[in-house]
Amino acid sequence: MPLEGKPKGDGPRVGERLRSAGQAVGIDFTGKTDRYPNTLLAHTLLEYALKHAGPVVQDQLQEILFRHYFTDGLYPDSANLRRAAEEVGLDPEDALRFAQDHGEQGKVREEALGFSDSGVSGVPFFFVNGQPEFSGAQPPSAFTAAFAKAK
Repeated sequence: MPLEGKPKGDGPRVGERLRSAGQAVGIDFTGKTDRYPNTLLAHTLLEYALKHAGPVVQDQLQEILFRHYFTDGLYPDSANLRRAAEEVGLDPEDALRFAQDHGEQGKVREEALGFSDSGVSGVPFFFVNGQPEFSGAQPPSAFTAAFAKAK
């Protein structure tokens, strides 16, 4: 996918299932973003956060990136990634430089290919006892059934 993403088209940008699942946990999926994202820069920025600030800050950054895209309608381009890094307290210039580094992007791309090769087909994706189970938002009953089957 090109870095600028791909247009979503004229149909509904957020399905009712996703909107309902989000509302149930306090997330407002607005559908404001008009294109599907290329997330390579965002994932490389998340790797920067992990390496330079640890998993807690990485998690906070991830939440900011989700809010930016799914609620605020901000595409994960360089300007918005810089804004997200700054919001979480990272050095925005250093973070963006890392995210734009082709070597670091290559490492992230390789990791993603490894996940794809192991059966991951979307996010979130769930493994039970090391085996691929399902992806996407799921009701609690799906987890209950998967755990019962794994016993």
